[in-house]
Amino acid sequence: MKKIVLFVILLLAKTLHSQSANQDLLIDQNEKDYLRNFVFPLHSYEPEIGFKEDSLVFNRFFSNVKIIGLGEASHGSSEIFKIKDKLTRYILQRNHVGIFSIEASMPNSFLLNEYIINGNKTGKEYLMNIKSWIYQTDEILSMIEWMKQTNDKNTQKIRFTGFDNTTYIGSMVQLKILLDKYKIPIDDLLVLSQNLSDFNKLPKNQLLEKKRIQSESLTRLNKIKAFSSSISDEDDKSWFLQHLTLLNQYLYNSYLDRNRYMAENILWLKNKYPESVFVLWAHNEHIKKTGEETGKFLKEKLKDDYINCGTLFYEGFHSVVDLKDENVKPINLEKNSKNSLEELLNSFDIPIFILDLKNIKKENNKLAQKLLTKINYRTVGAAVHKKDFKSGNISEDFDYIIFIKKSTASKLLSKY
Repeated sequence: MKKIVLFVILLLAKTLHSQSANQDLLIDQNEKDYLRNFVFPLHSYEPEIGFKEDSLVFNRFFSNVKIIGLGEASHGSSEIFKIKDKLTRYILQRNHVGIFSIEASMPNSFLLNEYIINGNKTGKEYLMNIKSWIYQTDEILSMIEWMKQTNDKNTQKIRFTGFDNTTYIGSMVQLKILLDKYKIPIDDLLVLSQNLSDFNKLPKNQLLEKKRIQSESLTRLNKIKAFSSSISDEDDKSWFLQHLTLLNQYLYNSYLDRNRYMAENILWLKNKYPESVFVLWAHNEHIKKTGEETGKFLKEKLKDDYINCGTLFYEGFHSVVDLKDENVKPINLEKNSKNSLEELLNSFDIPIFILDLKNIKKENNKLAQKLLTKINYRTVGAAVHKKDFKSGNISEDFDYIIFIKKSTASKLLSKY
Protein backbone atom coordinates (compact mmCIF):
# COMPACT_ATOMS: atom_id res chain seq x y z
CA MET A 1 0.00 0.00 0.00
CA LYS A 2 2.85 2.37 0.90
CA LYS A 3 4.45 1.68 -2.49
CA ILE A 4 1.21 2.57 -4.27
CA VAL A 5 0.87 5.82 -2.30
CA LEU A 6 4.50 6.69 -2.97
CA PHE A 7 4.04 5.97 -6.69
CA VAL A 8 0.95 8.22 -6.82
CA ILE A 9 2.82 11.03 -5.04
CA LEU A 10 5.77 10.76 -7.42
CA LEU A 11 3.48 10.67 -10.45
CA LEU A 12 1.57 13.71 -9.19
CA ALA A 13 4.79 15.60 -8.54
CA LYS A 14 6.07 14.77 -12.01
CA THR A 15 2.79 15.90 -13.58
CA LEU A 16 2.81 19.19 -11.63
CA HIS A 17 6.46 19.78 -12.58
CA SER A 18 5.64 19.09 -16.23
CA GLN A 19 2.69 21.49 -16.14
CA SER A 20 4.83 24.15 -14.48
CA ALA A 21 7.54 23.67 -17.10
CA ASN A 22 4.98 23.97 -19.90
CA GLN A 23 3.65 27.18 -18.38
CA ASP A 24 7.18 28.57 -18.51
CA LEU A 25 7.47 27.86 -22.23
CA LEU A 26 6.97 30.88 -24.48
CA ILE A 27 5.11 28.80 -27.03
CA ASP A 28 3.80 25.24 -26.93
CA GLN A 29 4.45 22.66 -29.62
CA ASN A 30 1.26 23.40 -31.56
CA GLU A 31 2.12 27.10 -31.69
CA LYS A 32 5.67 26.35 -32.73
CA ASP A 33 4.54 23.96 -35.48
CA TYR A 34 2.20 26.63 -36.83
CA LEU A 35 4.76 29.43 -36.72
CA ARG A 36 7.35 27.31 -38.51
CA ASN A 37 5.28 27.90 -41.66
CA PHE A 38 6.43 31.54 -41.51
CA VAL A 39 10.11 30.90 -40.72
CA PHE A 40 12.49 30.98 -43.70
CA PRO A 41 16.14 30.05 -42.96
CA LEU A 42 18.94 32.00 -44.65
CA HIS A 43 22.28 30.55 -45.72
CA SER A 44 24.55 33.28 -44.33
CA TYR A 45 24.65 36.91 -43.25
CA GLU A 46 27.84 37.38 -45.31
CA PRO A 47 26.99 39.36 -48.50
CA GLU A 48 29.05 37.15 -50.81
CA ILE A 49 28.37 33.75 -49.24
CA GLY A 50 25.24 31.90 -50.35
CA PHE A 51 23.96 34.93 -52.25
CA LYS A 52 22.23 32.80 -54.89
CA GLU A 53 20.56 30.58 -52.28
CA ASP A 54 19.41 33.49 -50.12
CA SER A 55 18.15 35.38 -53.16
CA LEU A 56 15.61 32.59 -53.62
CA VAL A 57 14.29 33.39 -50.12
CA PHE A 58 14.40 37.15 -50.76
CA ASN A 59 12.36 36.56 -53.92
CA ARG A 60 9.39 35.49 -51.79
CA PHE A 61 9.15 38.84 -50.04
CA PHE A 62 11.17 41.57 -51.75
CA SER A 63 11.03 40.95 -55.50
CA ASN A 64 8.60 43.81 -56.16
CA VAL A 65 9.52 46.35 -53.49
CA LYS A 66 9.17 50.05 -54.30
CA ILE A 67 10.45 51.52 -51.05
CA ILE A 68 11.71 49.42 -48.16
CA GLY A 69 12.91 50.35 -44.69
CA LEU A 70 15.63 48.05 -43.35
CA GLY A 71 15.95 48.44 -39.59
CA GLU A 72 18.51 47.52 -36.98
CA ALA A 73 18.04 46.65 -33.31
CA SER A 74 21.45 48.22 -32.65
CA HIS A 75 23.64 50.58 -34.66
CA GLY A 76 26.72 48.52 -33.79
CA SER A 77 26.21 44.91 -34.90
CA SER A 78 28.49 43.54 -37.62
CA GLU A 79 26.07 40.77 -38.59
CA ILE A 80 23.11 43.16 -38.87
CA PHE A 81 25.08 45.46 -41.20
CA LYS A 82 26.16 42.48 -43.30
CA ILE A 83 22.71 40.94 -43.75
CA LYS A 84 21.28 44.37 -44.58
CA ASP A 85 24.09 44.80 -47.13
CA LYS A 86 23.21 41.43 -48.65
CA LEU A 87 19.52 42.29 -48.96
CA THR A 88 20.40 45.74 -50.33
CA ARG A 89 22.59 44.19 -53.04
CA TYR A 90 19.76 41.82 -53.94
CA ILE A 91 17.21 44.65 -54.31
CA LEU A 92 19.51 47.01 -56.23
CA GLN A 93 20.68 44.30 -58.63
CA ARG A 94 17.17 43.00 -59.23
CA ASN A 95 15.95 46.51 -60.04
CA HIS A 96 19.03 47.48 -62.08
CA VAL A 97 20.16 49.88 -59.32
CA GLY A 98 18.16 52.50 -57.41
CA ILE A 99 18.40 54.88 -54.45
CA PHE A 100 20.15 53.90 -51.22
CA SER A 101 19.49 56.26 -48.30
CA ILE A 102 20.61 56.17 -44.67
CA GLU A 103 19.82 57.75 -41.31
CA ALA A 104 22.62 60.29 -41.66
CA SER A 105 23.14 63.90 -42.71
CA MET A 106 21.69 64.45 -46.17
CA PRO A 107 24.49 66.77 -47.46
CA ASN A 108 27.31 64.70 -45.95
CA SER A 109 25.87 61.51 -47.42
CA PHE A 110 25.77 63.21 -50.80
CA LEU A 111 29.59 63.19 -50.73
CA LEU A 112 29.46 59.39 -50.73
CA ASN A 113 27.28 59.60 -53.81
CA GLU A 114 30.10 61.57 -55.46
CA TYR A 115 32.46 58.73 -54.57
CA ILE A 116 30.44 55.81 -55.90
CA ILE A 117 29.73 57.69 -59.15
CA ASN A 118 32.79 59.89 -59.77
CA GLY A 119 35.14 59.38 -56.81
CA ASN A 120 38.87 59.59 -57.38
CA LYS A 121 39.97 59.37 -53.73
CA THR A 122 39.52 56.35 -51.45
CA GLY A 123 36.17 55.15 -50.15
CA LYS A 124 37.46 55.50 -46.60
CA GLU A 125 38.19 59.23 -47.09
CA TYR A 126 34.64 59.85 -48.25
CA LEU A 127 33.16 57.64 -45.55
CA MET A 128 34.97 59.51 -42.76
CA ASN A 129 33.32 62.73 -44.00
CA ILE A 130 29.93 61.37 -43.00
CA LYS A 131 30.81 62.32 -39.39
CA SER A 132 29.10 59.34 -37.77
CA TRP A 133 30.97 56.41 -36.24
CA ILE A 134 27.94 54.20 -36.90
CA TYR A 135 28.78 54.10 -40.61
CA GLN A 136 32.56 54.41 -40.33
CA THR A 137 33.01 50.65 -40.28
CA ASP A 138 34.58 47.87 -42.33
CA GLU A 139 31.09 46.56 -43.06
CA ILE A 140 29.87 49.82 -44.61
CA LEU A 141 33.14 50.39 -46.48
CA SER A 142 32.75 46.96 -48.07
CA MET A 143 29.23 47.88 -49.20
CA ILE A 144 30.13 51.24 -50.75
CA GLU A 145 33.08 49.66 -52.57
CA TRP A 146 30.61 47.16 -54.05
CA MET A 147 28.35 50.08 -55.05
CA LYS A 148 31.25 51.86 -56.77
CA GLN A 149 32.30 48.69 -58.62
CA THR A 150 28.69 48.17 -59.72
CA ASN A 151 28.42 51.77 -60.94
CA ASP A 152 31.73 51.50 -62.82
CA LYS A 153 30.28 48.62 -64.85
CA ASN A 154 26.87 50.14 -65.63
CA THR A 155 25.44 53.24 -67.27
CA GLN A 156 22.58 53.33 -64.76
CA LYS A 157 23.91 54.35 -61.36
CA ILE A 158 23.19 53.56 -57.74
CA ARG A 159 22.68 56.82 -55.85
CA PHE A 160 23.80 57.14 -52.24
CA THR A 161 21.81 59.61 -50.14
CA GLY A 162 20.92 60.46 -46.54
CA PHE A 163 17.67 61.70 -45.07
CA ASP A 164 18.61 63.05 -41.64
CA ASN A 165 19.13 66.66 -40.54
CA THR A 166 21.17 66.66 -37.31
CA THR A 167 23.85 69.16 -38.45
CA TYR A 168 23.89 72.45 -40.32
CA ILE A 169 27.47 72.53 -41.59
CA GLY A 170 27.06 70.33 -44.68
CA SER A 171 24.16 72.37 -46.01
CA MET A 172 26.01 75.63 -45.39
CA VAL A 173 28.98 74.35 -47.41
CA GLN A 174 26.76 73.27 -50.29
CA LEU A 175 24.89 76.58 -50.30
CA LYS A 176 28.19 78.46 -50.45
CA ILE A 177 29.26 76.35 -53.45
CA LEU A 178 26.00 77.07 -55.28
CA LEU A 179 26.00 80.80 -54.50
CA ASP A 180 29.58 81.08 -55.77
CA LYS A 181 28.72 79.06 -58.87
CA TYR A 182 25.98 81.50 -59.85
CA LYS A 183 27.89 84.58 -58.63
CA ILE A 184 25.28 85.39 -55.97
CA PRO A 185 26.35 87.54 -52.96
CA ILE A 186 27.00 85.53 -49.81
CA ASP A 187 26.48 88.29 -47.22
CA ASP A 188 23.24 86.81 -45.86
CA LEU A 189 24.78 83.35 -45.81
CA LEU A 190 27.67 84.59 -43.66
CA VAL A 191 25.27 86.14 -41.15
CA LEU A 192 23.19 82.96 -41.15
CA SER A 193 26.32 80.89 -40.55
CA GLN A 194 27.11 82.92 -37.43
CA ASN A 195 23.51 82.64 -36.23
CA LEU A 196 23.55 78.87 -36.58
CA SER A 197 26.91 78.61 -34.85
CA ASP A 198 25.57 80.64 -31.91
CA PHE A 199 22.38 78.57 -31.86
CA ASN A 200 24.37 75.34 -31.78
CA LYS A 201 26.34 76.47 -28.72
CA LEU A 202 23.33 77.52 -26.64
CA PRO A 203 22.31 75.36 -23.64
CA LYS A 204 18.83 73.81 -23.88
CA ASN A 205 17.45 76.06 -21.16
CA GLN A 206 18.23 79.30 -23.04
CA LEU A 207 14.77 79.32 -24.63
CA LEU A 208 14.37 83.06 -25.17
CA GLU A 209 17.75 83.38 -26.85
CA LYS A 210 17.02 80.31 -28.97
CA LYS A 211 13.75 81.85 -30.15
CA ARG A 212 15.51 85.11 -31.00
CA ILE A 213 18.13 83.34 -33.11
CA GLN A 214 15.46 81.15 -34.75
CA SER A 215 13.51 84.26 -35.78
CA GLU A 216 16.57 86.04 -37.15
CA SER A 217 17.74 82.89 -38.96
CA LEU A 218 14.36 82.44 -40.65
CA THR A 219 14.59 86.01 -41.96
CA ARG A 220 17.99 85.22 -43.47
CA LEU A 221 16.76 81.92 -44.90
CA ASN A 222 13.93 83.71 -46.70
CA LYS A 223 16.32 86.30 -48.11
CA ILE A 224 18.62 83.57 -49.42
CA LYS A 225 15.64 81.64 -50.80
CA ALA A 226 14.79 84.62 -53.02
CA PHE A 227 18.05 84.02 -54.89
CA SER A 228 16.73 80.68 -56.21
CA SER A 229 15.30 82.54 -59.23
CA SER A 230 18.90 83.25 -60.29
CA ILE A 231 19.78 79.54 -60.45
CA SER A 232 19.22 78.30 -63.99
CA ASP A 233 19.93 74.58 -63.59
CA GLU A 234 16.84 72.81 -62.23
CA ASP A 235 18.81 70.17 -60.33
CA ASP A 236 20.96 72.85 -58.68
CA LYS A 237 17.83 74.82 -57.82
CA SER A 238 16.07 71.84 -56.24
CA TRP A 239 19.11 71.06 -54.06
CA PHE A 240 19.51 74.76 -53.19
CA LEU A 241 15.95 74.87 -51.87
CA GLN A 242 16.32 71.53 -50.10
CA HIS A 243 19.40 72.72 -48.23
CA LEU A 244 17.38 75.70 -47.00
CA THR A 245 14.69 73.26 -45.86
CA LEU A 246 17.30 71.20 -44.00
CA LEU A 247 18.52 74.31 -42.18
CA ASN A 248 14.97 75.20 -41.21
CA GLN A 249 14.56 71.64 -39.88
CA TYR A 250 17.77 72.00 -37.89
CA LEU A 251 16.42 75.07 -36.13
CA TYR A 252 13.24 73.28 -35.01
CA ASN A 253 14.37 69.76 -34.23
CA SER A 254 12.91 67.51 -31.53
CA TYR A 255 12.62 63.70 -31.60
CA LEU A 256 9.09 63.87 -32.98
CA ASP A 257 9.96 66.61 -35.46
CA ARG A 258 13.07 64.70 -36.54
CA ASN A 259 11.01 61.62 -37.49
CA ARG A 260 8.59 63.75 -39.49
CA TYR A 261 11.44 65.66 -41.14
CA MET A 262 13.19 62.42 -42.12
CA ALA A 263 9.98 61.20 -43.73
CA GLU A 264 9.61 64.52 -45.58
CA ASN A 265 13.20 64.28 -46.82
CA ILE A 266 12.62 60.72 -48.04
CA LEU A 267 9.45 61.82 -49.84
CA TRP A 268 11.40 64.70 -51.42
CA LEU A 269 13.92 62.18 -52.75
CA LYS A 270 11.10 59.91 -53.91
CA ASN A 271 9.57 62.79 -55.83
CA LYS A 272 12.96 63.62 -57.34
CA TYR A 273 13.57 60.03 -58.47
CA PRO A 274 10.00 58.70 -58.95
CA GLU A 275 10.91 55.62 -61.01
CA SER A 276 13.64 54.36 -58.66
CA VAL A 277 13.41 51.64 -56.04
CA PHE A 278 14.39 52.95 -52.58
CA VAL A 279 16.32 51.12 -49.85
CA LEU A 280 16.30 52.97 -46.51
CA TRP A 281 18.56 52.16 -43.57
CA ALA A 282 17.73 53.32 -40.05
CA HIS A 283 17.14 52.07 -36.54
CA ASN A 284 14.22 49.68 -36.04
CA GLU A 285 12.41 52.39 -34.10
CA HIS A 286 12.55 54.86 -36.98
CA ILE A 287 11.38 52.49 -39.72
CA LYS A 288 8.52 50.87 -37.80
CA LYS A 289 4.93 51.69 -38.77
CA THR A 290 3.59 52.62 -35.34
CA GLY A 291 4.10 55.49 -32.90
CA GLU A 292 5.13 58.86 -34.26
CA GLU A 293 8.03 57.38 -36.21
CA THR A 294 9.39 57.96 -39.71
CA GLY A 295 7.89 54.67 -40.92
CA LYS A 296 4.43 55.68 -39.76
CA PHE A 297 4.58 58.94 -41.74
CA LEU A 298 5.82 57.04 -44.81
CA LYS A 299 3.05 54.46 -44.47
CA GLU A 300 0.42 57.22 -44.29
CA LYS A 301 1.71 58.79 -47.52
CA LEU A 302 2.85 55.75 -49.51
CA LYS A 303 0.31 53.16 -48.29
CA ASP A 304 1.28 49.62 -49.41
CA ASP A 305 4.23 50.90 -51.43
CA TYR A 306 6.16 51.16 -48.14
CA ILE A 307 7.24 47.90 -46.50
CA ASN A 308 9.74 47.34 -43.73
CA CYS A 309 11.99 44.67 -42.29
CA GLY A 310 13.41 44.91 -38.78
CA THR A 311 16.41 42.97 -37.47
CA LEU A 312 16.89 41.30 -34.09
CA PHE A 313 19.70 39.36 -32.46
CA TYR A 314 19.84 36.92 -29.57
CA GLU A 315 23.29 37.09 -27.97
CA GLY A 316 26.85 38.33 -28.37
CA PHE A 317 28.37 41.80 -28.67
CA HIS A 318 27.68 45.14 -30.35
CA SER A 319 29.42 48.53 -30.54
CA VAL A 320 28.03 51.44 -28.52
CA VAL A 321 29.11 54.85 -27.26
CA ASP A 322 29.97 54.92 -23.57
CA LEU A 323 28.50 58.25 -22.47
CA LYS A 324 30.97 58.45 -19.58
CA ASP A 325 33.99 58.93 -21.85
CA GLU A 326 32.37 59.27 -25.32
CA ASN A 327 34.40 56.31 -26.61
CA VAL A 328 32.93 53.65 -28.88
CA LYS A 329 33.50 50.18 -27.49
CA PRO A 330 32.15 46.63 -27.83
CA ILE A 331 29.87 45.48 -25.01
CA ASN A 332 28.03 42.26 -24.29
CA LEU A 333 24.31 42.26 -25.05
CA GLU A 334 22.04 42.43 -22.04
CA LYS A 335 20.51 39.05 -21.21
CA ASN A 336 17.15 38.54 -22.88
CA SER A 337 14.08 38.94 -20.71
CA LYS A 338 12.36 35.63 -20.01
CA ASN A 339 9.29 36.27 -22.16
CA SER A 340 11.01 38.23 -24.93
CA LEU A 341 10.53 37.87 -28.65
CA GLU A 342 14.21 36.97 -28.89
CA GLU A 343 13.71 33.94 -26.64
CA LEU A 344 10.72 32.87 -28.70
CA LEU A 345 12.59 33.15 -32.00
CA ASN A 346 15.68 31.43 -30.62
CA SER A 347 13.54 28.43 -29.70
CA PHE A 348 13.39 27.51 -33.41
CA ASP A 349 17.12 26.74 -33.18
CA ILE A 350 17.91 28.34 -36.56
CA PRO A 351 20.92 30.72 -36.60
CA ILE A 352 19.50 33.19 -39.14
CA PHE A 353 16.07 33.44 -40.74
CA ILE A 354 13.30 35.70 -42.01
CA LEU A 355 10.03 35.75 -40.08
CA ASP A 356 7.03 36.57 -42.28
CA LEU A 357 4.99 38.77 -39.95
CA LYS A 358 2.93 40.12 -42.82
CA ASN A 359 1.21 36.79 -43.43
CA ILE A 360 1.06 35.92 -39.74
CA LYS A 361 -0.94 39.11 -39.26
CA LYS A 362 -3.06 38.37 -42.33
CA GLU A 363 -4.05 34.86 -41.12
CA ASN A 364 -4.70 36.11 -37.55
CA ASN A 365 -4.60 32.56 -36.17
CA LYS A 366 -4.95 32.05 -32.41
CA LEU A 367 -1.78 29.91 -32.53
CA ALA A 368 0.15 33.09 -33.36
CA GLN A 369 -1.28 35.24 -30.58
CA LYS A 370 2.15 35.71 -28.98
CA LEU A 371 3.15 37.64 -32.12
CA LEU A 372 -0.18 39.41 -32.57
CA THR A 373 -0.21 41.05 -29.15
CA LYS A 374 2.37 43.00 -27.17
CA ILE A 375 5.68 41.31 -26.48
CA ASN A 376 9.06 42.52 -25.22
CA TYR A 377 11.82 42.90 -27.80
CA ARG A 378 15.27 44.48 -27.83
CA THR A 379 15.77 48.03 -29.05
CA VAL A 380 19.07 49.80 -28.42
CA GLY A 381 20.65 52.68 -30.30
CA ALA A 382 24.12 54.15 -30.50
CA ALA A 383 24.75 54.48 -26.74
CA VAL A 384 24.57 52.36 -23.60
CA HIS A 385 20.97 52.14 -22.36
CA LYS A 386 19.67 51.44 -18.88
CA LYS A 387 17.07 49.12 -20.36
CA ASP A 388 17.42 47.28 -23.67
CA PHE A 389 13.86 45.95 -23.98
CA LYS A 390 10.51 47.55 -24.70
CA SER A 391 7.03 46.23 -25.26
CA GLY A 392 5.34 46.47 -28.64
CA ASN A 393 3.05 44.71 -31.09
CA ILE A 394 5.68 43.36 -33.45
CA SER A 395 3.17 42.42 -36.18
CA GLU A 396 1.93 46.03 -36.25
CA ASP A 397 5.47 47.45 -36.20
CA PHE A 398 7.01 45.38 -39.02
CA ASP A 399 6.18 43.38 -42.13
CA TYR A 400 9.20 41.09 -41.71
CA ILE A 401 11.92 40.37 -39.16
CA ILE A 402 15.39 39.01 -39.80
CA PHE A 403 16.57 37.12 -36.72
CA ILE A 404 20.28 36.54 -36.06
CA LYS A 405 21.33 34.30 -33.19
CA LYS A 406 24.83 35.65 -32.56
CA SER A 407 26.16 39.19 -33.00
CA THR A 408 29.69 40.57 -32.95
CA ALA A 409 30.60 44.24 -32.61
CA SER A 410 30.88 46.26 -35.82
CA LYS A 411 34.48 46.89 -36.83
CA LEU A 412 35.32 50.60 -36.71
CA LEU A 413 37.65 52.07 -39.32
CA SER A 414 40.91 53.50 -38.12
CA LYS A 415 41.02 57.31 -38.37
CA TYR A 416 44.54 57.13 -39.79
